[in-house]
Amino acid sequence: MPLVEFYKPRKLSAKRLDRYLAGGWFRSSNGLFRNRFLCLDGQLCTVVNIRLPLANHAFKKTHRRLLSKAKSLRIEIGPIKLCAQMEELYRRTKHRFKGFVFPELSSFLYDSLDRKIFQSYHVKVYDNEVLVAASVFDIGEHGIMSVLGLYHPEYNHISPGILTMLLEVEWGKENGFLFYYPGYVLEESSAFNYKKSLGNYQYLSNSHRWISRYDEIVKQSPVKEIEEASKELALALHQAKIPHQRMLYKLFSLGYAYPEGTFLRHVIIFVLPELSSNPFKVSLVAYDAERGLFRLSHPWPVHDEFLAMNQSEEYQDPTIYYDMILQDSMDDDMYFEEADEACAEIQRMLHKKAQRNPMGEVFMGKPSS
Repeated sequence: MPLVEFYKPRKLSAKRLDRYLAGGWFRSSNGLFRNRFLCLDGQLCTVVNIRLPLANHAFKKTHRRLLSKAKSLRIEIGPIKLCAQMEELYRRTKHRFKGFVFPELSSFLYDSLDRKIFQSYHVKVYDNEVLVAASVFDIGEHGIMSVLGLYHPEYNHISPGILTMLLEVEWGKENGFLFYYPGYVLEESSAFNYKKSLGNYQYLSNSHRWISRYDEIVKQSPVKEIEEASKELALALHQAKIPHQRMLYKLFSLGYAYPEGTFLRHVIIFVLPELSSNPFKVSLVAYDAERGLFRLSHPWPVHDEFLAMNQSEEYQDPTIYYDMILQDSMDDDMYFEEADEACAEIQRMLHKKAQRNPMGEVFMGKPSS
């Protein structure tokens, strides 16, 4: 199973959407993606795809109470109609979104061509004429995909995020749908734990089977392998006294949206500030999880103003996240089976560079943890 996949359909029937949902795909704008991990909260996180079977689902007492209280509000569920109040809720809500954040609700849902690929519905919750909560969900033949929830911060007392999810589930049950797909949760972060309260979930395994054992899914995650290999590499760099900085490359998934060799695909990178002789390139070493090897490469950093302006506050921390797109350069990259072998080659290259520039001072820096 690939680490990250993207799909941009020109059109998508309800039946085909069901197949993609059953395979662990989720919506992003007018496309679909699936990934096995992501960067969040300054760490690498295992993605666990979840779905809620609706045939025998029963609401918990607390959820029945919440739905009962909501009867005093006006609720609309139907084919999606964006409005100024929904855009305002998005503006009020997007600060809590993680990672890269679309500037407007319309750009969150549609591409620049404004194509309507998905059969989308809205949930709108009004207090008199004021829209206090809203959500968007897409429907297939048998499955529902919950896309996003929005709410007014002054109405936190009604648990608006959970409420709109409950209304989606209730609507799905009433209309004969079999599965509710609210995306995924993360093993290493509690960011999406609010989803877990809705019922007894199924979890998608690497063999594309939905099972009830959450712990089995976590065991299949590549995160542990990447973290352990990166720790091995950090230790080898430290012992070899090679100056380096460990960083999370938050744009690693971009590499999977293009042919291999276009953009870098490594998520944990070790920048080598003393190695590159080209002022337009950056030298780094990383563990290549797809090959199971350590890779030394020299990509071109490229600034993208749109990405820079549309990211969460957390992603702007330059001590944790590498801040530019890394355009891959496979002409002079090298692969190694062992971290020590990679470090020996880096030392050789540093020595060769020092010989060409005998007046240069080598700053050893602090070892990364």
